[in-house]
Amino acid sequence: MLKTLSKIGLLVPALAVGAAWVLVLRLKDVPVPLLVAYGLLLVGLLVGLLWPGVLGRLSTRRRVLAFLGVPVGLGTLGLYLAVVYYVTDLPVLLVLAAVGCLAWAAAALLRGRRAAGGRGARHTRRAFLLGGGGLVLGVLSGLSVSRVERQRREVLARGEQERQAAVRAPGGRRRIADDTVRVFPIHTGDTIVTYGQFYGGPDGWEGLNGYVRTLVDKTQIAVPVYAYLIDHPRHGLLLVDTGVNWEQAHDHDGYYDHNRMVSRLLTQRDEYQMTPEQDLRVRLARLGYDAKEITTVFLTHVHDDHAGGLRYLPQATVVVDRRDWDHGVLYPYSFDLVKDNLSFPAFDSGAFGAFPDSQDHFGDGSLILLPTPGHSPGHMCVLLRMDAGSVLFMGDTLYTLPHLATGQVRQMTLGGADAIHQIEAARRIQHLLASDPATVPLFAHDNTHYQSDRVASAFAHGTPGKEGLRDLRRHMEAVHTPDWRLRPGHTPRFVPPASGTGSGRVEFR
Repeated sequence: MLKTLSKIGLLVPALAVGAAWVLVLRLKDVPVPLLVAYGLLLVGLLVGLLWPGVLGRLSTRRRVLAFLGVPVGLGTLGLYLAVVYYVTDLPVLLVLAAVGCLAWAAAALLRGRRAAGGRGARHTRRAFLLGGGGLVLGVLSGLSVSRVERQRREVLARGEQERQAAVRAPGGRRRIADDTVRVFPIHTGDTIVTYGQFYGGPDGWEGLNGYVRTLVDKTQIAVPVYAYLIDHPRHGLLLVDTGVNWEQAHDHDGYYDHNRMVSRLLTQRDEYQMTPEQDLRVRLARLGYDAKEITTVFLTHVHDDHAGGLRYLPQATVVVDRRDWDHGVLYPYSFDLVKDNLSFPAFDSGAFGAFPDSQDHFGDGSLILLPTPGHSPGHMCVLLRMDAGSVLFMGDTLYTLPHLATGQVRQMTLGGADAIHQIEAARRIQHLLASDPATVPLFAHDNTHYQSDRVASAFAHGTPGKEGLRDLRRHMEAVHTPDWRLRPGHTPRFVPPASGTGSGRVEFR
């Protein structure tokens, strides 16, 4: 009985580790049928090693290792090399191989001393060969460190060359210095998400069930990632969010390798896409600005598709809700250069419309911070007063204009109280927009014509004017009824890719 309990005690953690590994592989988009076959072999190996007789009367642990261990080992190595391996792993792999050879050599040497005659000599020769191989692998590991570092420097250098070429390309602007408040949408690339995660909230994409569905359902779409530059005559250059940075898109595994591989294992290599022209520093330079001039960043929340650009802004003060800093899902490396520059709003400026709390950041009513928890524990929206009206930077409270119809379109929510808080925040935003016809919403991930056509046109020069804001409001009213229902022609629908692989697209009916 005790022996059986001991085996079960070994089996349970082994299965847990195996399940975690299979989960990582699924996050890396390894096909489900392949994972099922691999998982069955893995379970068979574990059970066969602990209870060989389960697999047949003639089964032994040696046979289990031969017929199941070898395929599982080769499969694990192949999957690792295909979807997990990154060049910085090379020195570590060589060290592990060296240690393995030396351990094997030591075991062979001990067996050689115990054995007599020719058999002992064979073990001794094997020990020396393995030991020599281990030493060679150890030397190669040391030599590979500099090679790996050089390769990464070359990747970053190519990126810098592309960035400089994009900055120098014809068509750049000069900054206009006057008393006008200007806002510029900054498209910093795209992120690949599951369609249901983006649009399927009312269809059960919520909480644990939603996360499980993201593992199984890979109907993916590409959506934009926007930051917003504010050129304010009194308060200087400000940013709302910072988007993603070049490394996240082009050296993803290298960027997410700063917390013992955890983030690298739990993210997809191709989750971000960016052209050289979409680099935040390039976009700012093309508009006549310099990233070094940014004084303040208002971070709607700490998720990395909003915080990646902080790596370019070490001088900026970062305003973020303390609840998000303390409890949100953040990647510390993105904040390394600004972690001493954080400012936490107190939200002690009283009620603002339907919002019970707010923060008048500058004390002059020009910029109001509004707590909108739900998507993240301390998510907040930013309201900016412009000359002709106001703009409300939504962050991820609502992804797109159609998401204002919360009963029909909703992104995946965390479930429980967080889902309730997010819907409450959306209701308050609806009330704010309905009560102030001079306020327009600006989104971080809008993939509709509202963003690509209307917002891009209205804010092409940073100053939409009254007519530009009225056009955005007219479009919003053409999409929604007064009670925030979608009008015909604006309900999202997933369209699979024509090739059957890759990302699909969204059309509205």
